[in-house]
Amino acid sequence: MFINLDVDVVLSGLVADIGAERWQTDQWNCATFHAYFADMNCEKYGAEPYEHLRNWGFEQRQLKSATERYGPEVVRKVCEQAFAQYRPSCEYPQLNAGFVLSYMAASLLPRILTERDAVKRRFEDAARGRPDTDELNAHL
Repeated sequence: MFINLDVDVVLSGLVADIGAERWQTDQWNCATFHAYFADMNCEKYGAEPYEHLRNWGFEQRQLKSATERYGPEVVRKVCEQAFAQYRPSCEYPQLNAGFVLSYMAASLLPRILTERDAVKRRFEDAARGRPDTDELNAHL
């Protein structure tokens, strides 16, 4: 779902309407991620209104591409870790989705994808009745 906005708006006011925090992460889309970023910037840094990178269309394409490629759960974990790592400055007082997906995701994704694949592998092994390889390695 794309929202075409010609003017800057304060997205934190949309959080209540969109209800990003009450939705399951697998239901998130561009609008919920934008609302999440606006809310987190306001909460963590007191930064309002949300400032996008380049323009809304660019960020929406970035979010759509990332959610289609990795899924909304992985993208949300990237965003959460980016907020945990980011330190605002006078020049860059807030974190936006375009910056996270363009520059920070490259360093965060490998670890998140490895963790996701390990959990998936453990689940599949348990379903097949195989022992957990991490437990076996710990005993050796």
